[in-house]
Amino acid sequence: MTHHLHDTWTPQSWSTKPVVAQAVEYDDPKALESVISTLSTLPALVNPMKIEIARKSFAAAARGKAFIIQGGDCAESFNDVHLHAIQQKVKLLQEQSRLLGQGLDLPIVTVGRIAGQYAKPRSSPLETLEDGTITHAFRGHNINGSGVEERRPDPYRLLLGDFYSRTTLEMIRHIQSTPPTTGESFVPAPSSFPLTPEETDVTPLETPTGTIFTSHEALHLPYESAMTRDRYNTSASFIWIGERTRQLDGGHVEYIRGVRNPIGVKIGPSVDSSTLIALLNTICHEPLLSENIGRVTIITRLGADKATTVLPPLIKAVQEAGHTPVWMCDPCHGNTQTTEAGLKTRHVGRMLLEATRTYQTHRENDSLLGGLHLEQTGDFVTECQDDDTLDKKSNLSSNYHSLCDPRLSNVQALSLVRQFVDFVRSWEGKEKLGY
Repeated sequence: MTHHLHDTWTPQSWSTKPVVAQAVEYDDPKALESVISTLSTLPALVNPMKIEIARKSFAAAARGKAFIIQGGDCAESFNDVHLHAIQQKVKLLQEQSRLLGQGLDLPIVTVGRIAGQYAKPRSSPLETLEDGTITHAFRGHNINGSGVEERRPDPYRLLLGDFYSRTTLEMIRHIQSTPPTTGESFVPAPSSFPLTPEETDVTPLETPTGTIFTSHEALHLPYESAMTRDRYNTSASFIWIGERTRQLDGGHVEYIRGVRNPIGVKIGPSVDSSTLIALLNTICHEPLLSENIGRVTIITRLGADKATTVLPPLIKAVQEAGHTPVWMCDPCHGNTQTTEAGLKTRHVGRMLLEATRTYQTHRENDSLLGGLHLEQTGDFVTECQDDDTLDKKSNLSSNYHSLCDPRLSNVQALSLVRQFVDFVRSWEGKEKLGY
């Protein structure tokens, strides 16, 4: 990423922008300043070298030389930072990587929504409870608690978030250094990225077998900037901004344009080509440079019914503008419904349909789908449904624990990946794998 001599970016330059969406208002701004000062002195959560490896791994995916699986909780919970929960999340990602590696015949880049996904955007900073009480909306454990009595934003939670992120990373390292127990069949996905000689300028460093890159939404800008060392956001390898924070004149776009991490931008069905290109040009104004290949990941969240109509003009515009992003499909958010009982849910079949339609649409438009982005958990939850019925007899409430949006259970998440692989192999004229 080349920086111009007159570039005014700093880790805090976002604060000069006219729009800072989803900003948190604290009762005591000085307490926030104290916390941010402390965070800025702490060791990096992620080493810059690993961020550079992630950059090159994403570049490989943008070239069609690798495929990314990104998955994890919609909103992580401080209460789930214990060994069993982390083991289940890691094992799920590992198994998905194995399935994709075998099925797509590609190296797999494994990315967890883990070790930092503690802040969530909301449509309103306030909500009205059933008894008519108006209170702060729950915005993730880095900001406030889910219980009604914990809703006031507390800056000291950012220090807790840092502690739990570090603890999670230590657990992941422990899990990966422990040999599988007898009977476990996990085989690490391929980890080398063989490219042709003319592509060596984007060849990633050799990725250690089983590497899991961490990621989260870069939402809480005071926290993100406090964790930025030089131009590396050391709180995660991969960060993204969402539909609610991608304003061209906004603080979030200003922040992410200056960091060296691979960065994602979530795109919904309302986006038009000119807006997307303006966004890409702001973040990556020299797209033809080899080091900018895969710098931006476009995460589409369009809904199963709109993928085939919304995507083609976006793909064409990006190609004509000279950008080479990673195209990733989030089949979760565009397929969310609410039951009569008031629970959010998603249908696995609709999510699979969006994923397969997105893959096919890319192939039909001389483009490549480079990854899947899934909200999931390693546990057996009942938050997403396996059919299209939304009736009162649904068993959703029997094991519904998400702090925010519904997650695929471990079984559903593996099934979706397996069926996606089957579709791709069929579309490409390859034999179906025996699992």
